[in-house]
Amino acid sequence: MFGCLLAPLLSIAGGFQINTQGQKSTSMGGSVSSVALDGSVVFYNPGALAFIDHGYLNAGVSLIVPKTSFLGQTGVEESMPGQMYTPFSVYAAYAWKPKVNIGLAINTPFGLGTKWDSNWSGRYITQEAKLNALNIQPTVSYKFNDHLSIGVGPMIVLGNADLTKALPYASSAGEAAVELKGSGTSVGANAGVNYVSGNFALGLAYRTSTKIDITGGDASFTNVPSSLLQNGTIPSSASFETSVTLPSVFSLGAGYNVTPKVLITLDFNYTGWKVYDSLNFIFADNSQLDSRQARNYKNAVAVRGGIQYKKTERITLRAGLAFDQTPVQDGYVSPELPDANRLIYAAGISYKLKGNFSADLSLMYENVKERKEVDNMQTNFNGTYKTNLVVGGLGLQYEF
Repeated sequence: MFGCLLAPLLSIAGGFQINTQGQKSTSMGGSVSSVALDGSVVFYNPGALAFIDHGYLNAGVSLIVPKTSFLGQTGVEESMPGQMYTPFSVYAAYAWKPKVNIGLAINTPFGLGTKWDSNWSGRYITQEAKLNALNIQPTVSYKFNDHLSIGVGPMIVLGNADLTKALPYASSAGEAAVELKGSGTSVGANAGVNYVSGNFALGLAYRTSTKIDITGGDASFTNVPSSLLQNGTIPSSASFETSVTLPSVFSLGAGYNVTPKVLITLDFNYTGWKVYDSLNFIFADNSQLDSRQARNYKNAVAVRGGIQYKKTERITLRAGLAFDQTPVQDGYVSPELPDANRLIYAAGISYKLKGNFSADLSLMYENVKERKEVDNMQTNFNGTYKTNLVVGGLGLQYEF
């Protein structure tokens, strides 16, 4: 019975895909699977890495400012407190030999952060949820000829989660709560193919799913009534095991140089969220806390387009537009991930500094469609969610 109270806590395991893995790519709506604009090509398409003819060092950080509100059946609107998240990326790409290039990506392609007031109406489902996944990817790319190249790299994923919710019990110290912490690692792969003919480029890329097994996770309980502690209903702490599966991503992209100064791109992404079909918690020392819950995510598509204009030798302008489909089906919407279909608008600029340095700026706005949940199968917590995000980014590049 008590396991049902814990079940929703890791509903973020389906992930929140962060599409800010480089400021140039962000500015073009993420539509860069067919072109090598900078070192981020290591991540977006390892195959296109072979088409760079020198070296890049790129580092960047994004500032994500989400705004989410919930209107429940009582008619009272509740909003998340203001918060900020800072995913980052570091890339190195090098033209090693005439036909062989190498690279390294260190980035955060998945993550989630939601934080509600401690006394809000959904506090028994979630108060705060954090998920971080750090990806480390060494890569090699081979160029067969002037038209065709391939690339591949292993992905080492380091994941950790920290989740807090209230419990419907109280002691003299206040309302009871539980915090779950856990971490784990996983290994996957990222591979790609790139074809270039004249002004046209075509790219195919595939990142495998990665399953992060969390063993020895720690559940800490606070403000639990002494009677529940003494009879063993709720312990002060417990160890649990679970797993988080991040989805595979297939990308098909095309790019065309309309003129020497103008590049247009189009991408199609297919993300295999279906791997997140259930969520299980196993407590080795207290089986009454065990929980098994369905999640039933669906695979999702995204369509992305972008344009780049080299205004001068120093200034390059970019813009992008994207539609991103949610993997969360009706009946499973939860305040840890109140997701919905979204439209994404993006723009950016690059400016060449002294020497071989340049700076990249990006700005993105995500308008998440209003999501009404009327029949939640896990929590019976129903209402309407509205979210939008503003994302600003700054990057620095060195060419050698």
